[in-house]
Amino acid sequence: MRLDRLDLTRYGRFTDARLEFPAPASGAPDLHVIFGPNEAGKSTLFCAWLDLLYGVPLRTRYDFLHPGPTMQIGAKLTHAGGVLEAVRLKRNGPSLQDGNGQALP
Repeated sequence: MRLDRLDLTRYGRFTDARLEFPAPASGAPDLHVIFGPNEAGKSTLFCAWLDLLYGVPLRTRYDFLHPGPTMQIGAKLTHAGGVLEAVRLKRNGPSLQDGNGQALP
């Protein structure tokens, strides 16, 4: 699986933020390094990635700007079977959806 894009639609201090990870040139290494000054959002980005994968915890420190039920993280993932657009919402029950709003397991 490869992360092509991470969307911080409503997460932490970010609103409609998008981070693209372009595919490497043929034969080049597939590595991206994220760096920046303190308080730039590096840790928030990492936590958003984990929350996308495993779900937003009931109590999160990233709901101070966007209240819990409105939080949303999205991603474009490439895998052996193709491409998947996914969105994670903060809610009880099925919170991971595909690009059409259908629940994903």
